[in-house]
Amino acid sequence: MSNDNKLIILGSTGSIGKSTLEVIKQNKDIYEVICLTADSNTIALAEQINLFKPKYAYLNNHELIYDLKSRLSHNQTIVLTDISQLHDILKSDLYSTLVSAMSGSTGLLLTFFALQSSKKVLLANKESLVMAGDLFCKYRKHIIPIDSEHNAIFQVIGNLDSQEIDKITLTASGGPFREYPRSKFDLITVEMALKHPNWSMGRKITIDSATMMNKCLEIIEAYYLFNLQPDQIDVLVHPESIIHSIVNYKDGSSLCQFSEPNMQIPISFALGYPNRINSGVSYLDLSAVGNLNFSKVDHDKFPSINYAYKALAGSAMSCLIINAANELAVNAFLEKQISFLSIFSIIEDSFSISLNSACSSIDEILDADIVCRQKIKQIINKYLIN
Repeated sequence: MSNDNKLIILGSTGSIGKSTLEVIKQNKDIYEVICLTADSNTIALAEQINLFKPKYAYLNNHELIYDLKSRLSHNQTIVLTDISQLHDILKSDLYSTLVSAMSGSTGLLLTFFALQSSKKVLLANKESLVMAGDLFCKYRKHIIPIDSEHNAIFQVIGNLDSQEIDKITLTASGGPFREYPRSKFDLITVEMALKHPNWSMGRKITIDSATMMNKCLEIIEAYYLFNLQPDQIDVLVHPESIIHSIVNYKDGSSLCQFSEPNMQIPISFALGYPNRINSGVSYLDLSAVGNLNFSKVDHDKFPSINYAYKALAGSAMSCLIINAANELAVNAFLEKQISFLSIFSIIEDSFSISLNSACSSIDEILDADIVCRQKIKQIINKYLIN
């Protein structure tokens, strides 16, 4: 098997990583997994290593490496003990495709190494474009998004700039509180917010869907991915999550991609691009779908959508700031330290943070993120539940 079909999956034990491996199972004669990485889920990572037998594996929590090794049924996989070893592999010619499903700034740095090495990057790491969009868009031709919304846009227009596009419309399920009265948002608990109606996702992105901050971040991503102006990016609430995004052209035509709300479909498209491969998921029978519903976003209930436009109109670091504010606020909410409504308040307060002008390197971006988070933690202290 040539290196053209060899993959590294960052974040293999998360929902995107698991879906990727399900697609690879459907195409096991085409693809070979070279390296799997995870944060701390030794049980899931060991199961994946035992099944796919990658040459390398990396566990971010080094205290659990012995536990991981004790669960392995073979010795064909080298468990890396230093992240610099993973850096070297990402910069090497051992693979051609990176699936970037690891969240956070660590995922950003590792993804950047792959892009610098001219690898094809299947991108689900939001921080890459939200924190470092100006830097990452230089490598746009190597990126295929695997978020369902951006992948849908990509399926329609590819990675080519189109002067014929009037705007794009990202669809949103509306999350679990789409019909929940705004007057009762102060009663929302962590357990309520983690019950997404359509998608099975990690805890952080599920809360982002509940606040609709996921759409805020996706607007910023679309701005960089597709070289559009902010006013060319819109959001439409579509509870069924069947139509994943729409491209609206200047001649009045609108093209969309629709499918089951299953991440194996956008992942399979990205893996096989420019060809299509088996995703393991059947196409939709429209006669069995029933009604599809659409509505405008309620901005009073979900002010998060407007944060994207405010950040894009602000300083070069505004997107980095609201990303950090959201991440820390969501973590505090999940730890039951703040209320659901405080997530919005913390992000709004973060717009007052001042950082140095635009960063020109990954190291400068990561340093700015550290400084920013220290300031945001001070903001969060004002909202802690006594």
